[in-house]
Amino acid sequence: MPARKTTFPLIDVWGRPEERGRQIGAAFGERIGRTLSLYREYFARPDEEILSAAARFRDVIGAFDPQYVAEIDGIAEGADVDPLWICALNARSELLSALPASECTVVHYTGTPFAGQNWDWSEKLEELTVLIRSEDERGRRFLTLTEPGILAKVGLNDAGFCVCLNFLPTPKSTEGVPSHILLRALLDAGSWTEVEETLARAGVGRSLNLLVAGANGYSINIEYEGDAARRMETGGAATTHTNHYLTCSAPVDAELLENSTARLDRIRALTASGTTVGLVQLKRVLSDRKHPEHAILAPYRDSDGFLGRKGTVCTIAMDLAERRMHIRRGNDPDAPFYDVAVIEKEAALPV
Repeated sequence: MPARKTTFPLIDVWGRPEERGRQIGAAFGERIGRTLSLYREYFARPDEEILSAAARFRDVIGAFDPQYVAEIDGIAEGADVDPLWICALNARSELLSALPASECTVVHYTGTPFAGQNWDWSEKLEELTVLIRSEDERGRRFLTLTEPGILAKVGLNDAGFCVCLNFLPTPKSTEGVPSHILLRALLDAGSWTEVEETLARAGVGRSLNLLVAGANGYSINIEYEGDAARRMETGGAATTHTNHYLTCSAPVDAELLENSTARLDRIRALTASGTTVGLVQLKRVLSDRKHPEHAILAPYRDSDGFLGRKGTVCTIAMDLAERRMHIRRGNDPDAPFYDVAVIEKEAALPV
């Protein structure tokens, strides 16, 4: 199988936020353009309406932390794109918050450094997804798997913290700090105190299940539902989540609820007390395809209310003690994982 079918391109960037942004934009400009075209279809609104919303989000992001606006501007400059479109990409979850779409199965083995997830989304994103390994001017580093133009998605850093996410739909207002900006900010955290400070500053205003886990085995799981944020208790053997609310009875589209509930029931069974724990097992449970209609490792299929086919774009299993991300592209359970380290410099995969 050709390398381009089994890996995602990786770029190392460094320097100040605007410098790192320019490097990302220059390297992935063509991919950013294609990603923008895809999301303009998903947004299904006039450009002027999207750009007006993006301008509001730009102000929100700047008030939260101006360094992320600087990075966005750098990406826009490097890719030769209007910065507001990069803001729109980074707020894509908020702009799509009412969409009934499943996106991810998350697992953290309680008390261990092993956490990961499947990212379920558009088949078209598989050939666009990228890896960014970033070092700031202080020498702090993180690695993220993300969509081109978006500052961060799933990732881990050199302090041993990782972030995972599940999309949660809501009709409520989602005009706070965008989910992907919050994920990016958490990858800058060097301690649990900094994690808590970042969460407090970000407040509410998004639809997201957020998992933050550390190399010490501790984790935080928060469901955001517009104007509410609710913390979940850590699971006895594992903390797991899919795409419906577990802390409230917020309504979810029937098709999504059926799919999400089936995946949650299965992942809970696979990670129950007494089952094997570890990186190998994490990869195994995220590769499960037992359910004929609602598999954890989901093949690409058409879905009501969604443009194109949807399924597992990739699987990510992280060893936070080793600061390594193990990645499998696509949804073939027999395809190999490959791993990338946060700390040691390696030859970047072809862009």
